[in-house]
Amino acid sequence: MAYIFTNTERNNLKASTFETKSLLYLAAQGSRYKDIAILSIDCFNDVSGMCDNENIWDIQAKGEKNLTPRKIGQYLFTLYKNFTSEFSDFFQEFIFFMPQLNERYVNDASLTNYGIENFKDIEKKKIFEGLKISANLNEGVNLKDFFRKVIFVEDRTTEHFYIKGIMKFKSSKLNDDNFYSAIFREIRDKQTSLKNSEIEHSKIYRPNDVLNFNRHLTNVDLQLFVLNRLVGGDIFSNKNRLPSSYVSFTRSINDDDIEDHIFEQNAALSKAFFDKNNQNAFWRLFAAIFKSLSKDPRKKVSKIIDDLDQKLIDKTEHLDINSARFLVAIIRDGLINEN
Repeated sequence: MAYIFTNTERNNLKASTFETKSLLYLAAQGSRYKDIAILSIDCFNDVSGMCDNENIWDIQAKGEKNLTPRKIGQYLFTLYKNFTSEFSDFFQEFIFFMPQLNERYVNDASLTNYGIENFKDIEKKKIFEGLKISANLNEGVNLKDFFRKVIFVEDRTTEHFYIKGIMKFKSSKLNDDNFYSAIFREIRDKQTSLKNSEIEHSKIYRPNDVLNFNRHLTNVDLQLFVLNRLVGGDIFSNKNRLPSSYVSFTRSINDDDIEDHIFEQNAALSKAFFDKNNQNAFWRLFAAIFKSLSKDPRKKVSKIIDDLDQKLIDKTEHLDINSARFLVAIIRDGLINEN
């Protein structure tokens, strides 16, 4: 059993705004897609979500305005090709991500997420016809099994909505549209850079083999984009940097031991964040610290720790009082420098 990559975007390497929206749609961690941990870019399709047991959620994104049912059917070809591929059993859902349709095509225009049954009968036939022509199928071929797995998603929201979906907390500090736009552009640029490798005609034997092509992002990557924007730098990158707001807590430590101490705090923060079973606890602690500092960026680290609910620290695996202070100091320095 093998999957051969064909029709990858060799001529259009720029990730569109619409493709990035579709990526963030899968990454928003709604209950429907909670198992998705990895997002492959322009491999199986425009975007494909994958989980640890190699199930795949496949997206074809089309930002074309005034889409007609017949055109939709034509564009479903790449999804249908995956449905009939050697990897068919791995594909859990096929998603056609599109702008808002003309309401005359559907039965219930209030829905933004629906199956083929929401299309009016005459429009449904046009979708079938478009797919059959595009995929060169016989007129009598049965498409019912395929369409049981197809979800149509209408994009009716802004870029900001999708960024907020990957964040684990809300704050009045984050009302600046420029903040969300900057993160969206950063993710879109990263998505574009991942298309630069050549994989046309490459062959894989298991879905996870796609990771060898380095054309993927993880949900953790996307959350890091947000974290780093919030603190104004790379929160886990410099193992030897001592946050200025943490200096007072190192006075009792021998000079020879300070470097080890800093490394230990960074290691604890990394373990707390990258432990997928612990991420919600980490985000709750981060949110409480960030909200406190948003009101007063120059609030002392010790005061913030005292004001925190101790349970937030206790429930965050891998952290102790020192690493919690270290996290507060990083966030504090970032907000002060930003202002």
